[in-house]
Amino acid sequence: MVTNRLKVLVGGVQLRDGVGTVIDLVGRIATRAGLHVLANERNYASTIYGAHQFDPLLICDEPPISHGDDEIDILVALEFDANPDAPQQPNRDTILRHGEQLKNGGVLLYDASTGTVATEAFETRGIKVFPLPARQIALRELKREVVKNMVVTGALFRLLEFDMDQTFLRAFLEERFLRKGRELVDLNLTAARRGREMVEGVLQERGWENGGFRLEPRPGRESLLFMSGTDALGMGAIQAGCRFYAGYPITPASPLLAFMDQHLYTYGGRSLQGQNERESIRAALGASLAGARAMVGSSGPGISLKVEEFGLAGTAEIPIVVVDSQRAGPSTGMPTKTEQGDLRMAVGAGHGDFPRIVLAPSTLEECYTLIVEAFDLADKYQCPVFFLTDLTLAEVRQSVPERFFQESTVRITRRGVLQEDDLRRDGFKRFRITDSGISPRIFPGTPGGIFKISGTEHDEFGFVTTDPPKRKAMLEKRMRKMETYLRENARGPQIYGDPKGRPVLVGWGSSKPVLLEARARLRQEGMEVAVVQITHLWPFPIQLVKSVLEQASPLIICEQNYSGQLADLIQERCLLPTRRILKYNGRVFYVSDIIRGVREIVRNGAPEFRVAEFMPVTVEAHEGD
Repeated sequence: MVTNRLKVLVGGVQLRDGVGTVIDLVGRIATRAGLHVLANERNYASTIYGAHQFDPLLICDEPPISHGDDEIDILVALEFDANPDAPQQPNRDTILRHGEQLKNGGVLLYDASTGTVATEAFETRGIKVFPLPARQIALRELKREVVKNMVVTGALFRLLEFDMDQTFLRAFLEERFLRKGRELVDLNLTAARRGREMVEGVLQERGWENGGFRLEPRPGRESLLFMSGTDALGMGAIQAGCRFYAGYPITPASPLLAFMDQHLYTYGGRSLQGQNERESIRAALGASLAGARAMVGSSGPGISLKVEEFGLAGTAEIPIVVVDSQRAGPSTGMPTKTEQGDLRMAVGAGHGDFPRIVLAPSTLEECYTLIVEAFDLADKYQCPVFFLTDLTLAEVRQSVPERFFQESTVRITRRGVLQEDDLRRDGFKRFRITDSGISPRIFPGTPGGIFKISGTEHDEFGFVTTDPPKRKAMLEKRMRKMETYLRENARGPQIYGDPKGRPVLVGWGSSKPVLLEARARLRQEGMEVAVVQITHLWPFPIQLVKSVLEQASPLIICEQNYSGQLADLIQERCLLPTRRILKYNGRVFYVSDIIRGVREIVRNGAPEFRVAEFMPVTVEAHEGD
């Protein structure tokens, strides 16, 4: 019996079978029971309906380092009808795609509403198979197809010997649905009870004592919150004083627009869904000029459309935070798959030279803390600050101690803003030449000040000019902000282990947890490696980074793109040779990917390792999958 350490994968037809509903329900209830939950690989297609969706969920006693590998303990297949993409085994797309990931001795739970399927191959591996006519029960017995997911949840809880008296489930349902009537709560409890009874019937029929796994509540532990990276980012932004957010629906940035739209008004702010990407950032720039801390969010294609406005923010010296929830590109790419392909765009997008700052959080907690820093930096340096998440980090859902947010004190300081008493009546120079490159600013309507702004080249007062000396002085002034940043605000990399004379794994973005777990496993094999995570990517802190990385032997950059964008940046800025582990098929890094890459590079001298995956059974996917 395995207790409080398991990974369950739920799969089915997108927007029909309720994959996300089951995972969200199990994750929230397990969190309330004091268990730690991590769902870090939400996989859905870019088509609206009919494609395959799957969602793994890791449940543990203690916070897991990462999501680990793609192996699973329990596979839940929700499909119930014929799938033309899987002619070898009709209506079992999830089983075909993920059956090989199921560990020997694991559990297969599938919807048998249209009949059982051949599972002898699983049973020879010691896998316990539980057919469950979930849709049939929901339709014929309970007269509500929508509760089929609760039938599945009840069956899953029985397999895990968890919440047998429905205490946690009842509390959750009453909180969620009681306002709609007791009948709805009772209906869902009945559905869960029928799922449990079906599992008990299979256990008795097969003579099994249990399913082999158990979840035990851990009462009395500290309060945990089940939330996404986007939730943490939005909370941090509001705490940092963001009072205007603009966006346009685009995966995977749309949840941030929804979050800000739901919560900003409560704190005296406003959100806007623009008619297009450019209107969104222009509205945010206007809000910033008016004095509000403003943020705009999008993903790759939308970020591309805002490039002209990035230059405007840099030249007119307007503070703005730009969230880029990266996805696989180029062009439309794979809207619902993860990648880290926008680093070069964030560092260099735009014509001409203008100051910018690029940050990249690596955990859900850093989504919260680092976005606060992003707003402070935008205010201080009066320029665009790019905040690079990715689909994995934006949509990760995990248990987080509530005290983390309670202990994270945020102090808002508006830098460089002049008041009436600061202004000289003989002329306010909005773009005054300074040694730091940072000029004083005012908000519209400040008595004694003239508010003038221009994206065209200008003099210290803001008047348009093409005078060569003035142009040279003004461009140099703006770019001196980056020198000031490197002196006053740049941060060195996070270092785990001793990098001297040993392999060093370098990452950015969501890869850090996987690199840390790979480090732990390699140590068990007798290989010591260090991990270095870079969160402050531009202006590139050469001295802070090079002094660490030049000790490595070899230096291995791990990132999810084709070319190795961070590796190129390190070679260009630090003049250090790099090896590379690269993955760009739309899937997350697994620990085994990193370990295989390290072995190839360290033991066999390979210059790079490109992760490849092969499906054991050919499955023709729907368009957009």
